[in-house]
Amino acid sequence: MDKLKIVRSSEKYAVSYCETFDRVAREGKFLSISGGYPLEDIIGFIRACRECGYPQFLLIAPDSRAVGWCDIVRRVDEPDDVGYLGVGIDKPYRGAGWGSRLMTAAIDDAKKCGFNEIRLEVRASNYNAIRTYTRLGFVKISYTSDGVVTDGVAEDIWTMSFMCRRLEPEGFDRERFFGRFGKIDFKKLIKEESHQ
Repeated sequence: MDKLKIVRSSEKYAVSYCETFDRVAREGKFLSISGGYPLEDIIGFIRACRECGYPQFLLIAPDSRAVGWCDIVRRVDEPDDVGYLGVGIDKPYRGAGWGSRLMTAAIDDAKKCGFNEIRLEVRASNYNAIRTYTRLGFVKISYTSDGVVTDGVAEDIWTMSFMCRRLEPEGFDRERFFGRFGKIDFKKLIKEESHQ
């Protein structure tokens, strides 16, 4: 397992990436589909990520097979500075921290690409993944009942978010700005309102 490496995606790994994606999808526990995509679609996706500058990394085994992936892409119905993360690892390579390493590589790259926020969707029952995402800095922002249906089975999902940049502009003097306002005694305010 120590001989695995993380590399930028390339068409030379397309066949094994396609096979790994299909195996992970067929498990029916992690992705929103229950089978992989045709090889032509995978090749097209690799090319599109490269042309758009989207982060896309693969986990490569010693025999040069892609056994995991992580990408961050824009969605048509979302703001331009929001990317969606997709990640998967072939079963024999799970549990050794490679998913976290893949995501860290993609997130670091996403910051350079102009993404301000990265979101992902995870099944509410996937506690291990939620713990991993939380450790990486993702927070839960919305819950959708029956958010994903795979092979006729509906499951709830969490949408989680990672903020790439502080929302304060560069050079913002936090102390100076907030120091202008007096402190509010909320307990006193509540008592005064309740007596009126």
